[in-house]
Amino acid sequence: MDIYIDVLIVINAYMTWLLLGLTSFLSKTPSAGKRRAAASALGGVSSLIALIPTDVKLLAFTSMALKIISCLAIVAAAYRFGSAKKFAAISLAFLGSNMLVSAALIILRETLKLGNLAVYGGFVYLDISPLALIVTTAVIYLLICRASKLFNKNLGPLNSYRVDFKIGCKAFSLDGFADTGNTVRDLFSGLPVIICTGIDIESGENFRAVPYKTVSGEGFLYAFRPESLTVTDESGRPREVSALVAGLPNAEGRRAVFNPEILSEI
Repeated sequence: MDIYIDVLIVINAYMTWLLLGLTSFLSKTPSAGKRRAAASALGGVSSLIALIPTDVKLLAFTSMALKIISCLAIVAAAYRFGSAKKFAAISLAFLGSNMLVSAALIILRETLKLGNLAVYGGFVYLDISPLALIVTTAVIYLLICRASKLFNKNLGPLNSYRVDFKIGCKAFSLDGFADTGNTVRDLFSGLPVIICTGIDIESGENFRAVPYKTVSGEGFLYAFRPESLTVTDESGRPREVSALVAGLPNAEGRRAVFNPEILSEI
């Protein structure tokens, strides 16, 4: 099969975009459109690694090292992460997405006997004319836009969020969960309270005791006013919100539960 560099780069840029979407789904981490586009371009250029011959051990080792570096660079370009642990988790999700998609394409190629499809070292090449590639891309884009409108109409607002806030010298970044059942508010200021499970955010004596009640019991939460507080949705758009935060260190899981009404109060 003859390989054209421009087609190789463009196809793998598309594939990187799709892989990042799958990675966001698996890791529950949103990626802004501009960051994903830049990372996809990087993924397209990195496909040139597939042209390095691997019949020599040194070249094979170099190729493998460059693939690892390119994967880490793509993740770093596509996502905002607050810790090395989160970066490692997203990188593993991206690697898993690559393996799943590569395996699916290989099965598809062998099942349908597609001679114009090649999968080599995690990179994809499709022997297709530039005109057909452009037309196919336009059709897929229109279908995705149409499907997105239907899903948004039927399912309502996006429900995958990231909550970032800072209190004193401590900074927190948690997966966000919108729940209309969280009706906890500060009695004095009227501000809603974001309940952060699995973490201890106590900071000095500047707190407010906020009563809460659930089906399992009632009590008081110690809520703090963060110096900065943003909520990022799946589109990657961060929005500053006004709320208090309270920690439940003994609860399972690390996430921030908030009432979606705080996004409409901005």
